[in-house]
Amino acid sequence: MARKEWYDVVAPANFEKRQFAKTIHNKTQGTRIASELIKGRVFEANMADLAIENENTHTTKNEDAYRNIRFIVQDVQGRNLLTQFHSINMTTDRTYSLMRKWCTTMESVVEAKTADGYVLRIFVICFTKKQDNQLSRNCYAKQRLVKWVRMRITNMITRRLAKLDISKAVNVITRNILTDALAKRCNTIIPLRDLRIRKVKVTRWPKYDAQSLSNAHGEIPVSKEADPREVEEAVEAPAVEAAKE
Repeated sequence: MARKEWYDVVAPANFEKRQFAKTIHNKTQGTRIASELIKGRVFEANMADLAIENENTHTTKNEDAYRNIRFIVQDVQGRNLLTQFHSINMTTDRTYSLMRKWCTTMESVVEAKTADGYVLRIFVICFTKKQDNQLSRNCYAKQRLVKWVRMRITNMITRRLAKLDISKAVNVITRNILTDALAKRCNTIIPLRDLRIRKVKVTRWPKYDAQSLSNAHGEIPVSKEADPREVEEAVEAPAVEAAKE
């Protein structure tokens, strides 16, 4: 371990828990500079691990536990790895739990560009539901309504994300602000249930800008080392006297 050193993985400032992981890497040796080799690493964390559960907050850890988020290292400052958003995935068990019979599954893939040059590919999934006082067993949608829903989802996501930078776009996605707005508008076309953003990934990054990265992180938290473990003194057991004959 003498040739290794530890680094703290720091999430952007729009997340409550900034330092969510630690990683190890070889020390700088000759032309192999550690800070350059560690750039580009991708770290995955659960959304529930990045949020602090609070009675006043709308979202809880249980609601965020079905999403995994990834960050990519873009800069190294001392022992801190400054990361930026990479992708979001819904867990497999959550995706399967949304599936139902006798309904239409609608999926839409949207490519949207943010105000600071990031291109996001967003996968949206939703399902139809029965109307009020419906007697039929199924609730299938006509193809023209499916196309209409997809068109509205594409237009809304493209227009909204074009006005936001990457940090605000991630906030809108992770806090379900975007999905709530989509569900409200698309329900006027056909009744829907469980409109979710299944996956988001960055397909194109802008040119690296140190100033924008520092603005996204703000004040970097101080590294918290673990408290040393107290070891009790070993006390020798009293010698057992030999049994007298």
